[in-house]
Order: sequence, then structure tokens, then C-alpha cells
Amino acid sequence: MSGDTRRDDEVAAIKERHRLADVLAAAGVQLHPAGPERFRALCPFHDDHDPSLLVDERDGHFHCFGCGAHGDVIDFVMRREGIGFAEACRRLADLPEAIAPHRGSGRKASRRRERRWDRLTLEEQVVLNTAGAIYQHCLWREPRALAYLRDRGLPDHVIRECALGYSDGHSLAAYLRRRSGLGIAQELGLLRRSDRADGGEPLRELFTDRIVVPEIRGGQFVWFIGRSLDDGNGRPKYLALDGERPILGFERAIGRREVYLCEGPFDYLTAVAWRLAACSPCGTALPAERLGFLARSRVVYGVLDADAAGRSASERFGQMIGPRWRPLALPEGCDLNELAQRPGGRDEFFRRLAEARSAARPEGGARGS
Repeated sequence: MSGDTRRDDEVAAIKERHRLADVLAAAGVQLHPAGPERFRALCPFHDDHDPSLLVDERDGHFHCFGCGAHGDVIDFVMRREGIGFAEACRRLADLPEAIAPHRGSGRKASRRRERRWDRLTLEEQVVLNTAGAIYQHCLWREPRALAYLRDRGLPDHVIRECALGYSDGHSLAAYLRRRSGLGIAQELGLLRRSDRADGGEPLRELFTDRIVVPEIRGGQFVWFIGRSLDDGNGRPKYLALDGERPILGFERAIGRREVYLCEGPFDYLTAVAWRLAACSPCGTALPAERLGFLARSRVVYGVLDADAAGRSASERFGQMIGPRWRPLALPEGCDLNELAQRPGGRDEFFRRLAEARSAARPEGGARGS
């Protein structure tokens, strides 16, 4: 917490307003009573088969006896989203009153409030489609954003095919203001109230000055994640719409015999550029109950970062997916998009893929034919 500008009383107010049990329940963690103001649950931070997470509302802390994860409601958001302390506080503080957890609201109410992006009303879908179209339009008018994508090795046809966009910070709000869509955009999290009190713009776009990567289902935008153009400005690299994160590239992977599970959005985009049946959980965590879309896949290649977190995630996916899981070892400290930017990186990847296929053939036998 050192170095953060938030006062202790502000942090205390955030913790008081956002009950730990409600936030966990809203994140999909099923809590089971374990005594007065205490609960047990399967830990979301490792492959937990026997509930090892203890949630104690008496002091607002959680502790996992399996992986050692420990902390309060802010620590939970930091760990789950992979963000810093200040950003976790901001996300909790920015929750609208209508969906903010309150003491006594109950875990069932919190679960009802957890947004599922594959279940949108007609009005919500129209606003998301509008946002996706505006982001696309803004991208092709912003040379800096286009240069960023091209520098990361993405050809223009992939930029168009994946409907990548850019938020300039004002076009979406201006368009929706003329069409009475501001309220829905706020509920979805696309627009948020500013803390400015000087008469300036009261709404700000969540993805301002970010590349916007959409998840598209049936030709419609259902979710967005945004990548900052500048890693040195203190902002988190990624911001995503709140709620249950959908699988990025779901329709590219479902029903395919070979699937490539990538860690990050730009790794996924690189795999798409190479015409692979790719998908991504936009991170290293995906509950076992959400892996059903891989049922028809004969092999799932794990294309995770070559670091400690990636290797740990690969082990967890291997335990959940079983013998169909084939982790592909990338050069140490490298992710797929970084490999693609190296001279000969594409050839290096397909050489490693060929080796993995060859090594699996003796034991796979007729199943891989």
C-alpha cells in the first residue's frame, strides 16, 4: 500500500461498502457456511478440489490453506484481475450504487448481479454494437493506434477481421448523448462518472486511449478488453468490462479438432494471424465448469507465457483437460506475440508445434489420425 495517495479513511470506506463475501460471490465463488460470519469455498486461484478457501467476515479477510492466497477485498480484486492496489480501489469505488454489494444484501443477490455477457437485453446489445462500430471508426483515424498494432506484428486484414478498435475518450459519449443511450452505457461499464468537480465532462470512457479488443458472437459485440498504448504512464496494461469474462475467440475454437489456448489478447491475435483455431481466457485462470466448449477437440495446445505464472497455469489446465492438453514450450520469458516480433519467430513457433505433434504421435496413435 506504500506510495498510494488514497487516505486510510477512503480505503476503510471502500472495504466497509464492499463486503468481501458479496464480492467473492459476484465473482462466481460459491460460498458455504462454516460458522458465524465464516464461509468455505473452492479457491479460484489454484486447481482446488477440496474447499480450502476460508472467508472470515469478522475481520474481512480470506485465506487459502492450499496455495496460501491471503488478504482483504482489495487484495482479492488485485489478485483476480492482475492489477495494482490503486486500480483495485478505483474499480471498487466506481461500482454504481445500483449494483454495489451492501451488508445484508445476501450472496444470492450478488450472484444475480454478476453480469453474463452472453445474456444481454436488446437495448444492451444495441449499445455494445454501437460502441464496437465507433471504436473501429476511431482506430482508422488515429495513426498512433494503428502504428502500435502494426508494430506488434498484426497485419491490417487481422485488424479488420477481429474488429479491433480504439477509444478516443469522447466519441462514444457524444454519440450516445444524442440518442439517449448514456444510462445503458453506464450500466454496462463503458462510461463511468468522473470525479471532476470543475464543470468538466461528467462522464469518462473506460477505454480512453486504449486499443479495444472485442469478443464477437454471431456477428455481434458482446464484450471488450482494452490495452493501454503506453506502459510507462502508471496505468494498468489492461482494463476489461466487469462481470464474468467470456472466452475470447469462442467461435473460432468451439468444435475444432485442434485448439490453441493462448494467455493474452495479443497472443490470441497473433495466433489468428497465423490462421490457428485460437482462443484466450485473457489471463491464466478458467474454471473447469467453463471448459465444455472443448469437448470436441482432440488436442488443445497450450500457448502460455514462458514464465512462472504461465507454467503454473499450464499445469492447472493439464489437470483439468487431461491427456488432450499439449503445452507448447516457448523461449524463456517470451509470449507468443513477442516471439512473432522476433526475426524467424513464426518459423520457430511452427517448428516447435511440429515437434509437439511428432512427440504425441506414438502415444496418440489412431486418435490423432
